[in-house]
Amino acid sequence: MKKRTIVGIIAGVVAVPLLLSSVFLGNKGQAGSLLDSGAMRNLADIEGEEFVSLDDEAIALADTSGDNSSLRSEALKAYNLVNEQREAAGLGTLSWDSDLETTSVVRAREISEKFSHTRPNGSQWYTINSKIMGGENLAYGYNNADEVLEGWMDSPTHRENILYATFTKVAISIYEADDGTLYWAQEFGY
Repeated sequence: MKKRTIVGIIAGVVAVPLLLSSVFLGNKGQAGSLLDSGAMRNLADIEGEEFVSLDDEAIALADTSGDNSSLRSEALKAYNLVNEQREAAGLGTLSWDSDLETTSVVRAREISEKFSHTRPNGSQWYTINSKIMGGENLAYGYNNADEVLEGWMDSPTHRENILYATFTKVAISIYEADDGTLYWAQEFGY
């Protein structure tokens, strides 16, 4: 059995709670690749919750060692491309954040089981750590950073997350499944 690999690249800063969620169905990239069913942001009702969702079990299982240098290189390239897009739009760059890296590692692995903003256990994507997770872009089947960024930027909702001025940190992780398919999770924070 082929060893599964998780690689994370991170970014960190501060931002304001986000109040909207958007859905864009049927985002297809190049042949054999797919974007998530819509870029997501924390909903207004999360702000009103009196508890913070924290999935300690999933976090404990996250492997952020990043032992595959080619996947780490692609995640880092995607991070740099995101910041190039933000700079071109007159926005500040996103910084690396190790806490968001952990959440993106968990989500990259989870979407190989269930490609959705709903986690395999039925809870919402932000329940890994609702205190820090403000937005999410997902994709699979893209073989490199250029392809995935083109797919995300061609989708209005994914582009909106990348160019959302309030975000100041991000993490991008890549999970390689047994069949070689790459699963991309981009997590934004404030």
